[in-house]
Amino acid sequence: MAYRKDLDITKKNPGYRRILLHLTPDRDHAAVFFSQTIDLTRTLPWIEEHEAATGRRVGILALFVAAAGRMLHERPRLNRYASGWRIFQRDGVYVTVSTKKALTDGAHVVMLKIPILPGDDPDAVAGRIVGAVGEGRSGRELPVEREVSGFLHIPAFVLSALVRILLWFDRRHWLPGFFVDPDPMFTSLVVANIGSVGLDAAYHHLYEYGNCPFFAVIGKIQDAPVVVDGRVEVHPTVEIRYTFDERIEDGLACAIALAGARELVEDPSRWATGITDWGDRPPARV
Repeated sequence: MAYRKDLDITKKNPGYRRILLHLTPDRDHAAVFFSQTIDLTRTLPWIEEHEAATGRRVGILALFVAAAGRMLHERPRLNRYASGWRIFQRDGVYVTVSTKKALTDGAHVVMLKIPILPGDDPDAVAGRIVGAVGEGRSGRELPVEREVSGFLHIPAFVLSALVRILLWFDRRHWLPGFFVDPDPMFTSLVVANIGSVGLDAAYHHLYEYGNCPFFAVIGKIQDAPVVVDGRVEVHPTVEIRYTFDERIEDGLACAIALAGARELVEDPSRWATGITDWGDRPPARV
């Protein structure tokens, strides 16, 4: 799994998708925004029962990251990125989790890049997140932070020129693998769980630096009216808001994939019974 192994698949894409690379040459001009409401009626009891039975806590963040990782393995057309005038198929699935170094006002944000393997279940993903967050909050300076600190010692006018050169190399897919592979902005998906600090979900922009085409922001859990068999009921729900680079794939493929991911979060017991229905069915709701 490495940046230098990512495959250039530009010529395998239809013409209308290739021309988008020229009509919308940066991510924010190609970004689409949409939201998804997840019903947690079965999820929250499962979390408590799972912890009681195993002693392991698997929260909403880990469930979502595991489901999103499975989605990207099952639907590899979403695990692509645009770089300059080309589209690449990523080698491996990575999810970057944005978290605070401490749960205090003014604490620095740290981005943790987590590999997701094909056979990973929520327990495996939760353990990897806990380990990464523990390292991020250990007080030690992370490699990416040391890299940034080094750049910031350069005079501003020189740094500005270096950044332009860096972005020029980035757009041509010429950056060295040792520089890219640990970088959290070279990732399949960035997830920010702002619900953990009591905030509603928000739409996030896509960064031009790096190659991440997908951003998800998880909001706080709250009760909301849900229609069940023609009756209005109040269920615990969480909203997730997405920003997506439409140059890599169309909205229907994205909707189908996210419908499958939502089902795994809404009914985590499916991880144990087997997941076999990631077919091309249109989603009942998105």
